[in-house]
Amino acid sequence: MEENCSLSTTTIITANDNKKRTYQKWYSKSYKWLVHEPNKGGFCCICRDYWKSAVPFYSEMNTRTRGVFTTQSFTNWKNAPGQTEGSVAQQLFNVSELERQENRQRFGDSLDGAYFLFKNELPHTTLYAPLLEILSKIDRGKKLSIFFDKCQKNATYDSIATVTELLESTSELIDKQILSKIRESRTISIMADEGTYINHYQNVSICISYCEPTESFISLLKVKVKDKDAQTIFDTIVKELESKNIDMTKISFTGFDDASLFSGEFSGVSAKFRQMHSNSILFIHCRALVLQLCLLSACKDIIEVQESLLTLKSLFNFINRSSIGLARFNDVQTLMKHPQLKLIQPGDTRWLSYSRSINAAIRCYEPLMITTGTYS
Repeated sequence: MEENCSLSTTTIITANDNKKRTYQKWYSKSYKWLVHEPNKGGFCCICRDYWKSAVPFYSEMNTRTRGVFTTQSFTNWKNAPGQTEGSVAQQLFNVSELERQENRQRFGDSLDGAYFLFKNELPHTTLYAPLLEILSKIDRGKKLSIFFDKCQKNATYDSIATVTELLESTSELIDKQILSKIRESRTISIMADEGTYINHYQNVSICISYCEPTESFISLLKVKVKDKDAQTIFDTIVKELESKNIDMTKISFTGFDDASLFSGEFSGVSAKFRQMHSNSILFIHCRALVLQLCLLSACKDIIEVQESLLTLKSLFNFINRSSIGLARFNDVQTLMKHPQLKLIQPGDTRWLSYSRSINAAIRCYEPLMITTGTYS
């Protein structure tokens, strides 16, 4: 087809090519998609029924094909014997492929937005849809807004279920990359710590250090408080590592805090690793905790430091352990149009808590002074 159609086909050259040809009934028998209308020409019944203005890429494809076989009839019967079903099918495939590529690119934009929330630890279930709305508005090419407008009403690109599925998929991909590096490493060390929450469950976090050197978070496991013993925690850690196909014979070090549950010489988790796998596994005390304890010990005789730490703890208890005090503190921040900040509880064994507690007190110093002043 040449003059009235931009679709490319294979042409059969015959001696009578210079003669004007007309429609032959066998065309429609051979090509089921071809419909002939007298005094008009040929149409593709599939394209004509499907190709409407609401279909994605309608305008672009209509420009490429000049509407032939859909809104404009095909009349160039001279080249009709060379027309094959593959030509129209290929055109439909090309449009479908363009649509798939465009959908992937736009969905990639949505994934970038979701990953931004994940990476910055922002609440994805509440911020995902508003973030997509903002991205659509600042997209000068309007591709994202056009994509959403063309989506059916039952599409769920901005739903909580979708962003949750993206989070799970992202987590699986990152896990796969980390575990691949761990499995390739010749030696690894296991680090773990536990904490009990008000729901009476104990969470055990597991990290692995491997030879890059890199420390990677692996799992956060739930253990009932009544099962809080070295054997249960050891079994839980081993089961989790084995489920991730981590070679236990590569373990050279274990790193825990000084609680007997973990560091006990004969019955702690560290001892059980040596008993189960290798006596050569070395136990390394948590260096951050050791440094924290050293600093506290060194400051015992410094009155100014002790008074400051005592004031910090008293301030936290004064505000957070009184519902009236906490409500008053929040009201003062609201009246002052101050960001709603919370105080951080300082703890002797939490090596970053003092720094975070001091920073929080400095950031909301004025509301704190007003709140405490109302009680004095």
